[in-house]
Parts: sequence; C-alpha cells; structure tokens
Amino acid sequence: MRRKKIFRFFDRYFGIPLVLFIALFTRRKRRLPIEDIQNILFIKLAAIGDGILLIPTLRKLKNSFPNAKITFMCSDINISVIQKIPYVDRIINCRVYDFLKNPVNFYRFIKELRKTKYEVVIDAGQWERINSLITIFTRRDYSIGFRTKGQWKHVVNDAVIAHSRTKHEVENFMDLLIPLGIVPVSGEYDYDELQLEFFLKPEHRKFRDDFWKEHDLEDKTVICFHPGCGENGKPREWVLEDYINVGKRLHDADKNLVIIITGTNFEKYLCDPLHEALKDFSINTAGHYTLEQSAALVERAKLMLCSNTGILHVSTCVGTRTVGLHGPTNPVKWGAYNKKAITIQSSKYCSPCLYLGHDYGCNKPTCMQEITADEVYMEIRKALKPELFLNILQVQEN
Repeated sequence: MRRKKIFRFFDRYFGIPLVLFIALFTRRKRRLPIEDIQNILFIKLAAIGDGILLIPTLRKLKNSFPNAKITFMCSDINISVIQKIPYVDRIINCRVYDFLKNPVNFYRFIKELRKTKYEVVIDAGQWERINSLITIFTRRDYSIGFRTKGQWKHVVNDAVIAHSRTKHEVENFMDLLIPLGIVPVSGEYDYDELQLEFFLKPEHRKFRDDFWKEHDLEDKTVICFHPGCGENGKPREWVLEDYINVGKRLHDADKNLVIIITGTNFEKYLCDPLHEALKDFSINTAGHYTLEQSAALVERAKLMLCSNTGILHVSTCVGTRTVGLHGPTNPVKWGAYNKKAITIQSSKYCSPCLYLGHDYGCNKPTCMQEITADEVYMEIRKALKPELFLNILQVQEN
C-alpha cells in the first residue's frame, strides 16, 4: 500500500511536469500507417477489472487487424487476466515499482522495448503518466490515448479521445479505436459487440464439477458472496455484519441454500469471519484457488453478491447474475455490463464520488453503510424466487 502511494505521488507531481517538458521537444505530427500495421502496442498497467473490460476492445482490434501482432504491456496487478486473453499475442510485464527502487531499471526497460518498432501504440490508462513516458520513448509511428480532465497525459499522443465520466468504461475503451476507423465515430455501439468473455478451459469446468460433487451441491441453491475489494478498495467494501445478516436470512428462507465465499488471500480477513458466522451453510474458498477456478465456480452459481471489484466483471463474463453494491463508485461507469444485473447504489447524498479509481471524495467514506441489509436481501430473494413476488403483485392487482 505504501509503495503505491509513493508511486502515485511521483506519478502526479513529477510525472505531469516531466511529460509536458519532454512533449515540447518530441511531439510531432504523425500519419496513421493504416495500410501497413504489423505491430500494435497496447498499454494498461491496472487493474483486473479494467483488464476484463478491455476484452471487447482487444477482440475488435484483433478481428480488424488479424495479421498484426498485438503486444500488451501490463503489470503484476493485471497480468493474471491478460495472460488468458487469446487476442493478445505477446505480453510485456512492466514492473513500475522497480523503477522507483532504481531509475536505471527504467532505462533498461526502455532499451529493451525499443528493439521493436510499433506502427500503433494505444495507451488505455486513464491517469497514469508513466504510460505517457513509456509512449514517448517507444519506437512508434502513431499513438492514441485518453484526454482525462486534470491529468495532462494526452499531450504525447497523435490522436486523443476524451475520457467520459458518463459512459461505461467498456465503451470508453472501445472509443480508443475510433482513430483507426474500425468503430463508429459517434461512439455508439451494438450491445452484442461489447459483450464480455472469460476464457475457461475444460480442466477448469472439470474442477468445478468435482467441487460440486465433493460438497454435495447438485441439488442445492448455490450463491456466492465476495466481501473484499482488494488492497485499494476498502472504501468500497460493504459492512461485514450486513453480509452475515443477509446470509442468515437467506438460509432461513431456503434451508437448501449454500453460500460459496470467494476472495483472494489478502481478503481472508473478511472471508474467514464471514465463513465462521455462516459455517453451517457456507464454503470458504478464499485464497485457495486460481482466478480461473473461482470463475468456474461462479459460473455454476445462481448469483453473485459483491461490491464494485474484479469479481463483479468476472461474474458478468461467465453469465452469472450479479447484485452489485456501489457507494463511492458509479455503476453507470463501472457497473456489471449486463442487462440482467442488479445494481444497488448508496443513498448518501455524495455518492458516487470516485472518478479515476483511487481519488475518493473523503478519507473515510461511509456511503456503503447506507446500503441496508433489508434492501439487499429483498433484491436477492426476488432474483432467486421471482415467482413469489409475481404472486404478490397479482394478489395486489386483484
């Protein structure tokens, strides 16, 4: 956590003037070599959720330039997702924290990067100036990136796309392809064109089926709870006691219900006490399985309850209905990209406040506490047993 704060400090207060200064001497008018694109560099250093939301953009890029080699520059944060995307031909892992330890590491990184010439560089970062510095020093013909208010990272690019606060991030990412002439200039897309994917293999589904048999889940009502939001997402976490409250009430209403608790090893501080409180009808998988194995489990579940975090988009990818809880985050921008998704937004007057993924409107957000257990319980019950509520409506109408 501390090194991330240091990185953001350097990126903002040293990165902005450095990018502006270098751009004065290096920026020139370039022409898009649309007739001969052989190498494309795509840059996005975080996060898992954004990596998933980029899948439609990468799919469109690969289908439009099937003979081009797409290199994706990621980081340790999102490499686990990027490695699974078949539209990516090559991966470069950019370990940005190594640059803070020793600036010579950045020089070595750029020296290696410049061995390849890229016709097009696409920077999908919304705020990181390190992406802009990398773009400047890359051997390239043309570069595309976002203009994000107050970030000053766009000055190095030949084509600039306004990063919208009112669009879903899936659509913002797709807009980066407008200069290539392969998506509408209007930025309006068919819903089907923006569908997410998750690339499970037969062994992942076999693991899932074996898990179902081992825990005797064949005739159970299986749902998932994911209480964590990663190392940077604590303000987005819903109250643990409310998860417990909802879990107990759901089981009281349906004794056949089993809750699979998912999470990373870091998130065990939430998952373990949640399991302890619901141990008679829950299974704690936190920290035990890979992302693909967890996705396979979620795929067979009837529903996922979580805040705005990577697993929300994984669940959308595999077709599992989601109940997404939003406090500081805007569901219009980061919500589950699925028409059947259930979205619950905090009623606090200042919600949502988060724009770029880390700049919260207050130091200790309390907006998640405004989402009540009653509200979440009712939405889940309606999703699991819609016929009960249809009967109530029919009685009221009569």
